[in-house]
Amino acid sequence: TSPSERKFHLQLLLDNKENQLQQAGALGQRVLAQQIELEEKIRDLQDFDVERGDDEDLDAEARKRYRELADTVKAWDLENAQLSSAF
Repeated sequence: TSPSERKFHLQLLLDNKENQLQQAGALGQRVLAQQIELEEKIRDLQDFDVERGDDEDLDAEARKRYRELADTVKAWDLENAQLSSAF
């Protein structure tokens, strides 16, 4: 191979690494945002539990909120898996 072909190939390798770094940064930012949102949702659930006390009528609402949180976490896990598959 010629020097120009080697230079081109090496530049492709560098470009690929730069792309991977950008994707890793995007994933890191997304996971951080998810953590912040998760902490907020957990605080809301804890506040709801404290406010409702032993009111059985609100148990259904609490279960609904926990299910929604579980669904959100599952969606995040899927999204994160898709983002990280690019590595």
